[in-house]
Amino acid sequence: MNTIYNILILFTTLFCSHPFDDGYDIGDIATDFSLENIDGSFVSLSDFKDAKGFVIIFTCNTCPYAVLYEDRIEALNKKYAHQGYPVIAIMPNNVETKPGDSMMSMRERAIDKGFTFPYL
Repeated sequence: MNTIYNILILFTTLFCSHPFDDGYDIGDIATDFSLENIDGSFVSLSDFKDAKGFVIIFTCNTCPYAVLYEDRIEALNKKYAHQGYPVIAIMPNNVETKPGDSMMSMRERAIDKGFTFPYL
């Protein structure tokens, strides 16, 4: 019985030893990804052929702090996109728990605010 328990512990620790990536450091090259934009298209980092880097912002419609920063985010894109550093906004919330962050709500907010950057 003790041997079975030890084997079970061994297999459990093998599968749980490194469950998360280490993430990125400033200057690292990010792995390409593809996410749906508010217009229904899919956007990837590789779509921006002339980009020198990116300003990636995690934001949403339902956080009052995120909403307060929307004009600043738009200003960042207007200032830096033409220099090769476009803004890409990513909504990280679960729409089942935050229905105000649905794709339709994101689209409405982006149109209302005049976003000129992808809102994924």
